[in-house]
Amino acid sequence: MMKKSLPLVAACLVSVPAIAQSNVTVYGIADASLAYGKAGDETFTGIRDGVVSGPRLGFKGSEDLGNDLKAVFTLEQGFSVGNGAPSSTRQFHRQAWAGLQGSFGLVSLGRQYAPGYVYSGRLSSGLPGSVFNSQAQLVNSLPGASIHNGTDARWDNSVKYALGKAGGLSAQAIYSFQTAQSGEDRTDDDKFGIGVGYATGPLDVAVVYHQSKRAENDLKEVYFGGIYDFTAFKIHASYQTAKEDDVVDARVAYLGVRVPVGAGTIHADIGTLADELNDDADSSSVSLAYIHALSKRTKLYVMLNRTSNDDNASRGILVRAAGEGSSAVAAGFEHKF
Repeated sequence: MMKKSLPLVAACLVSVPAIAQSNVTVYGIADASLAYGKAGDETFTGIRDGVVSGPRLGFKGSEDLGNDLKAVFTLEQGFSVGNGAPSSTRQFHRQAWAGLQGSFGLVSLGRQYAPGYVYSGRLSSGLPGSVFNSQAQLVNSLPGASIHNGTDARWDNSVKYALGKAGGLSAQAIYSFQTAQSGEDRTDDDKFGIGVGYATGPLDVAVVYHQSKRAENDLKEVYFGGIYDFTAFKIHASYQTAKEDDVVDARVAYLGVRVPVGAGTIHADIGTLADELNDDADSSSVSLAYIHALSKRTKLYVMLNRTSNDDNASRGILVRAAGEGSSAVAAGFEHKF
């Protein structure tokens, strides 16, 4: 019996160094709901996925290089729970990057989150990736906007630096070479972003700036956000602007509250969008949600939203119609693996 076990033991010993040096994790999210929406004569009834978080399958890993240095990578693809199809023609459209991490921070190259995705998501009322987040749906309606989850906040061909441990201070900077070009106009559609945050005690605040180059006028975005934890509940607030001459000039204000209730959490928020470029095109959005944790990885939820539009605005979550208010409700579950 001992002799038969020796080859197996030897094989295991040989494989130990490879296992110890590197680590790869497969992870994902499945999120699906039954939803109903109405705006004027338009209605929606059916399965809607990604209500709390976008469904995804990902691979992330690291290799210890010694001297507090690691090689790291992330590959992440989105998909539809409703029909099983990928949510993009790209293989890893959500994230695809590799980098080096150490006491200095993280330097990474590839398709990755801009600072506006990271900080606005952290400071929203517990629903950063949800389509029912009032801030998310209002900002997502602005052409080219990139400071919030669900917007154009993943940048191609980018180099990014994230500050290492520095007390409560955090910072990120990114530059995106949007297309591979040569000649005098190579940088015509490049992007640049920087974000700085500070967390101390119950307070967490951040400021973000994004600039997206255009052939005529650049799109410039500014974001201020914060959270204050009162223990019994958290208050979330933010204010942001997006401006590109003759394309977009808008202000979005947001206020949210998050209240723990037993094994669940109540989320409520309100957002307003002021369109400075187009007459009678403002909108406001109010959301209410309850999320119940069945475990650390599985949650049940129910969410409601009401979006009001001026005559020349058509914003909403599930359906939208110009000048009409839009209502939406969804009930479902999210499982992380």
